[in-house]
Amino acid sequence: MNFKKTALRTTFAAMLAIGVCSQANAFVYAGSGLAVDALLIGITGPGVTTSVSRFDFNLTNTATLNGVSAIQTATCGGTPGSNNCSPGSPVLDAQPAVAPGSTLGRANNASTGGEFTFFGPLTGFAGNYSTSDSVINNAELVTAQPTSTRNIAEANISTATSAASSSQIQSITGLTFTFTIGGGPASLSLAFNADPDLQAFINNELGGTFSAQANLNASFTLNQNTGGSIFVNWNPQGTAANDCIAIGAVCTETADSQDLNINVGTTVNGVFARSSWDPNALNETAFWINITGHTAGTYTLTLNDVISVQLARTPLPEPGTLALMGIGLMGLFASTRRKKLG
Repeated sequence: MNFKKTALRTTFAAMLAIGVCSQANAFVYAGSGLAVDALLIGITGPGVTTSVSRFDFNLTNTATLNGVSAIQTATCGGTPGSNNCSPGSPVLDAQPAVAPGSTLGRANNASTGGEFTFFGPLTGFAGNYSTSDSVINNAELVTAQPTSTRNIAEANISTATSAASSSQIQSITGLTFTFTIGGGPASLSLAFNADPDLQAFINNELGGTFSAQANLNASFTLNQNTGGSIFVNWNPQGTAANDCIAIGAVCTETADSQDLNINVGTTVNGVFARSSWDPNALNETAFWINITGHTAGTYTLTLNDVISVQLARTPLPEPGTLALMGIGLMGLFASTRRKKLG
């Protein structure tokens, strides 16, 4: 009798293993990244002089896995001649955020091919991870060199076959400064090169509900504080000539080659959702606007870049696994009942 019970228990364990292994390559993944280089701001016009009263840089990296988060931040600012930013490269660096419980971590500013390194999906029983990172390598106001930034948000879930897990990451790279125009009218130009990467993917998930989403939102806002009421907002969406909204001035968009305000997602197994996806390879394209009609006064220019990913995974046991488990339980029950009757 003991031999039979042992055999049944062994069979039951094997059945569970079969059910788990059938989804060994199951995962939910999302990644979002943005590389920006050669960002320059120019102000021209007859008799125009400019000065910067203050600027602030802020970096925030957040990583969450199964409801537990890690956050890393960094800030600096002041005036071009007096500030607490690093005079070298990087100008400002936030350490990578790695969610507790992640099976792999991100080295600070790890890069491949000129942009932050994408880990990509983890297959098999490689585990789960959630990470993000950001850096301002150079800044025109600090180093007198064109501004260069990198940020990334990435997460993968490949286990927890009977539980729910989630990952949410937000990485923000932003700067705010005020300049004064003493003559006019003046023109302001803003130009940069950028390479966005977004992907969401669900693989080999059988039964249950799943979702993966990658997000990127980059915006530039010019607001006149004194001397007028000019307002300009630019959200590059890959369609030159119509993504810049201006009140009291004229905004001309001459280069806008990729969408920097986009969300991609999927809830369907085996479906890729992508935008400009070419990970670990720097393929930048140009972005450029020119704003005319500025009058004397003070202005605030804000640049904001937010990327994030969200994952959700609620799997169900496969029908075949449930049937095998039922057979094993019935066998164990019958063995125990026979022993009691005997």
